[in-house]
Amino acid sequence: MKWNSPEFMLLLAIIPLIAVYKYYISDSAKKGGINYPLTNLIIASKKSLRSKLRFIPDLLRIIILVLIVFALMQPQYGYESESVTRQGIDIMIALDVSGTMAAEDFQPNRIKAAQKITENFITGITDHRVGLVVFAGIAITQCPLTIDYGVLTELLRHTSLGMMKQDGTAIGDAIINAVYKFNTNSKEKRDKVIILLSDGENNAGIDPLTAAKIASEKGIRIYTIGVGSLEGAPVPYYRNGQKHYYSDYYGNYQKPQLDEQLLKDIAYLTKGLYFRATDNTALEEIYKKIATLEKGKIDVSYTMLYSERFYWFLLPAFALLAIEIYLRSRVFQRVF
Repeated sequence: MKWNSPEFMLLLAIIPLIAVYKYYISDSAKKGGINYPLTNLIIASKKSLRSKLRFIPDLLRIIILVLIVFALMQPQYGYESESVTRQGIDIMIALDVSGTMAAEDFQPNRIKAAQKITENFITGITDHRVGLVVFAGIAITQCPLTIDYGVLTELLRHTSLGMMKQDGTAIGDAIINAVYKFNTNSKEKRDKVIILLSDGENNAGIDPLTAAKIASEKGIRIYTIGVGSLEGAPVPYYRNGQKHYYSDYYGNYQKPQLDEQLLKDIAYLTKGLYFRATDNTALEEIYKKIATLEKGKIDVSYTMLYSERFYWFLLPAFALLAIEIYLRSRVFQRVF
């Protein structure tokens, strides 16, 4: 409760002056007058209950004046309104599409599993802007930052092995490509995150740690995901419609190694985290973990909304006024 015009409270000081005038000055002025016959009967009537309650209309008038003054002070009653604004984050997903992602230690293989689970991650996102970078020996932007998740998932589905002209693993190029897709000069303070998924050693492009330092300087955090079972898996290829696996001169399957230390260093430099995905379930759990870590910012503001409540006092004043008029004209009608 607040009073919008508290200065009217000064009028309350006038009410005692009115009472003094009524009961002392005005009554003194009425002394004397004309003596009626049967005056003794009138004097006797003053001892009745009705005569003793003659003060009630005057008391009601004082209460009415007090209520009117309170109404003039414009009482307002407020309630608190809570406004919640959620600000999403910017996420660039850097997905390895090099030839080794054809390994089948994930079902049906690494790239298909990564596509499907990444799509599930995007489907569960709200408020965030998400983009996609794909890389092998070079890196390209498949989709810039967007909130159109339908377009993003469609472009994700169209990523494939062999889509890049140069095979290899250019982790540094992927990071730099993703970094410069963020609007780092914007006044909008959104958290920026790169999710980098790779299964091999860096063997092309710029130094990944140099790229990670650039990301760190721009306040971008990188979550790195190493893909591949602990024992590794051979990489298939097709010739004359038949599946074969890359092997060395002695027939031993070639199993590309994951550079875990590099991915850990990238995450450490950017204050991110490193995860190891050994199968479909593990990769899905990693995405869930990242989703819980990155929820964006929530701004909560409180607003007091006030409504006029003068009628709380004015309506009782009108009711008492009606009662006072009735009492004066009917119950306590004066004869002198």
